[in-house]
Amino acid sequence: MCEPYCEKNDAFFAVMDLLDNNSTNFDVTYPTTYILGHQILLANNFYGVVTEKSSRKMSAFTSVMIRLYLTNNELQPMIDFEEQLTQLIYDSGRYNLLSGHVGSDNIVEKEVKKLGTSTAPYLGLSLILLCGFLMICSLRYRHSEVKPLEACLGAFIPVLSAITTVGMVSITGLAFQSIIVSTLFLVLAIGIDDVFVILSAWHRTDHNLDIPQRVALAIQEAGCSMTVTTVTNLVSFGNGVLSTTPVLQTFAIYSSVASVVCFVYQLIIFPAIIAITASREYENEKNERYFEFIKHLSIWADRQWHKLASCIGTYWMRILVISILLGYWYLSAFGVITMKTDLSIQKMANKDSRIVKFKNEADEILKEMQTVAVLVTAPRDLRNSKNLQILKTLVEAFETTSHSYGKESTISWLQPYLDFLSFYEDVDVEEDREETRKQILNFTYVDLPSFLKSEPQFRPMLRLNISECDQNRPGCVKSFIFTTGFTGLVKYQDMYPLLDEWRKITKLPNFESLQVYPYSERNNFVDQTNDMVENIWQTVLSEVVCMAISFVLFVPDTVSIISAVFSLISVNMGVFGFLSIWDVGMDPVSTASLLMSIGFSVDISAHISYHYYQVDQPTPRQKLEHAYTHIGWPTLQGGLSTMLAMMPILLCPSYLGMVFLKTVILVCIFGLLHGLIVLPVFLSLFSDIAVMCKRRKSVPDSESKSSTDTSPNASFRQLPHTICIKG
Repeated sequence: MCEPYCEKNDAFFAVMDLLDNNSTNFDVTYPTTYILGHQILLANNFYGVVTEKSSRKMSAFTSVMIRLYLTNNELQPMIDFEEQLTQLIYDSGRYNLLSGHVGSDNIVEKEVKKLGTSTAPYLGLSLILLCGFLMICSLRYRHSEVKPLEACLGAFIPVLSAITTVGMVSITGLAFQSIIVSTLFLVLAIGIDDVFVILSAWHRTDHNLDIPQRVALAIQEAGCSMTVTTVTNLVSFGNGVLSTTPVLQTFAIYSSVASVVCFVYQLIIFPAIIAITASREYENEKNERYFEFIKHLSIWADRQWHKLASCIGTYWMRILVISILLGYWYLSAFGVITMKTDLSIQKMANKDSRIVKFKNEADEILKEMQTVAVLVTAPRDLRNSKNLQILKTLVEAFETTSHSYGKESTISWLQPYLDFLSFYEDVDVEEDREETRKQILNFTYVDLPSFLKSEPQFRPMLRLNISECDQNRPGCVKSFIFTTGFTGLVKYQDMYPLLDEWRKITKLPNFESLQVYPYSERNNFVDQTNDMVENIWQTVLSEVVCMAISFVLFVPDTVSIISAVFSLISVNMGVFGFLSIWDVGMDPVSTASLLMSIGFSVDISAHISYHYYQVDQPTPRQKLEHAYTHIGWPTLQGGLSTMLAMMPILLCPSYLGMVFLKTVILVCIFGLLHGLIVLPVFLSLFSDIAVMCKRRKSVPDSESKSSTDTSPNASFRQLPHTICIKG
């Protein structure tokens, strides 16, 4: 299964044969050496090499990497080979003197999936914790109104939503990945939030109405708020669907579907549960029992909400909030600026897993030497001396880039073939310039197949048309690859300047027509690392714009829209900045968590803004009192339950789980502080500003009217419609 790459490790076997036979006739040099006249590259296999400075002779090495390339029409035989190799290295006990590791894309995929499956069982623990929290929060003054059973059944609805989502999306062929486990926790948190909102709306309905009317009124009130938050969540995750990062796109698709399914289930199933069990409230009214401490607690809570509403509109509160926000924004901006981009595999698997140990070891030794493969897809007519010289110059350009190991690390068929031609033409290239020029002019394609028979290591590096070679036509060489080494770089974010330098070489006027493409094993990750920053800011900007549009549709009030969008930007800037301070880098996982944070922060802002806009009260304070007493406690419950749902991740502290846990903690804390304090401060502030602007605009009109009105009652018309006794 190794064809046509069976010779990839010949350098390793040749050197080991020399060492095994204690051969003293060969000096093995590094990074390339010559054995029986053949140039071979050792840098792809040997690491931790010690050489003699003068001769580059290799005297010792500490690590060896053997690359096995498999090709087969069926996948299963290659997987079987990999499993046997893994068992041989780790479990057979045959190589106890060696510290061996095995790595491949398939092994990485297995470990990432394992991470997800190991986290998923903790969903059950989250459900138990949430059921307990819901039962406590369902306590009411009247015993008949306590709904622990309904609350627990409501907690199972998100589980049903998660099962439905996985089934619906998986049947389309979209693979279930470990990051999707976080979506399941997300659905659980969103669904519980809706339970609090519906129960709160139910308890505020008139107890004298019959059950169908109460259910209708509860859903009329809670359904609007739930719709706003669901649409904003859908917009938030919908932006991720357009992402070019596959894992982020998958997360966004699952989360978008989950948000809609959970909304539909909660809107239909939970009211049905209440309708079935609500009859208990109407039974045994004469023998009603009461929880006095709940009554006192409820009165105390309402009093605190009213106190908070009265403090919000004061000047000292506004100054205090703005002062704290300035420091908060400074720390957030510092975190955003210093955030590092990192797409390493180590973050996507358990830190004790075999693949992480392999990657750690591999990254350490690969600092010494890696190779860049340069693909030339339009080599042109090399019989022309000018074209041949351009090709030589191209090779030299890559050999002299920053971090390049130099000419001695280059493996290219071109110069050995020219030496092959000069040998058979009996031309001494070093004699004089005329002979060198003659040798270049005598370049021919006819002998290329014979050359590859004598130098088989170059065969995988060329794509030939043999019939064209026989006729000595340029179509003989359709494309080819040469490699050269670079050193000192292993992190993706550090490699981008070098990758950019390679690409700039390919765009030079002399080389552009050759259609050159440089490639290393880390190119894809390097590009994603570089593009990640731009993609994230585009995502955040599009999220804010879409959220603003959503608020325009559902809360068509200028003050509410400006305040809510301002709060949204502030929360997410804080979450992103403080994640950086909390040792979380920029990667697909943190980007997915950012999408999640936007959705959660919008939920809190949308609840408060919607109720502030909806209530018909004359002053900002009265509006806030209504919003706090109606949605304040359910919003607080939703934030606390969301954090509680993620806590079991601490029992399985993987990078994936910890990023989402940190994100949830930050977004809940910052979201609640913004939603319950910062947002109301700016709602009242902007409302006062809007009123002042209206007054200034109306003063000239009233003055002009009063100057023309000479009736006896004119002065009375200028009095306000309502008079404040205190004022």
